[in-house]
Amino acid sequence: MHAFDRLLWRRCLGLSLLLLLLVAGVAAATDEPGSTLGMRLSRLAAFLPAVAVIAQQLVLAQCRARGELAALAALGASPLSQVRGAIVAGLSLGALAVAAVLSPLSDVSALFPVVGGASSFTPTDGGLWDPRSGVSYAPDGGVSFGAAAEPRSLAPPTRDVAVGFVAPLALVAPVWGAAPLGLGARGGGAFLAFALSVLLLHGVAAARAPALCLGLGALPLALQALIAFRSRGPG
Repeated sequence: MHAFDRLLWRRCLGLSLLLLLLVAGVAAATDEPGSTLGMRLSRLAAFLPAVAVIAQQLVLAQCRARGELAALAALGASPLSQVRGAIVAGLSLGALAVAAVLSPLSDVSALFPVVGGASSFTPTDGGLWDPRSGVSYAPDGGVSFGAAAEPRSLAPPTRDVAVGFVAPLALVAPVWGAAPLGLGARGGGAFLAFALSVLLLHGVAAARAPALCLGLGALPLALQALIAFRSRGPG
């Protein structure tokens, strides 16, 4: 890494840490009362790639305004090497995110939606009974309320499963954040990755999709970054 890489790394990393403190403060002020420290730690870990991307955008916008990236391009630096320091800073934040998820202090259940089964009435002695709520309906229309049976719960997600979601985003997001993309293309890619990630998290939480597919949430970002850097060429 040359001097500009190190300067870019310090700028992006410093701004990322400041933004992270802001996000942590907002999360602490708005979280539901039942949230534990482990839940908040896991959520912050999931937000870290996005925080790194925001910091990259702000720092690189300043570099473009100052003409620093144009000067590097005039010297023959490729688009990827121009932003190498920003990418390394994002990867540093990504490593921190993965370490937070793997920490015994984290509660990765906060990353997955709670899936509850719908009411399922079963026939009993001419009536209907819902084991989840304990409500019984008699043939004559009468309603009685009894004890609910213990609902069947899905196996809680493990840290390995959570890492399978966070690690690909932590690896791809810094490269995507530094890629030469327009505002519309970047917004579209971010929306697609977010929607796909939410869909995959729900599918895995409901045991409708394998945990290995969680890494696909980063696929739109990876494809966009690859196309953006290749289309700019070596110079």
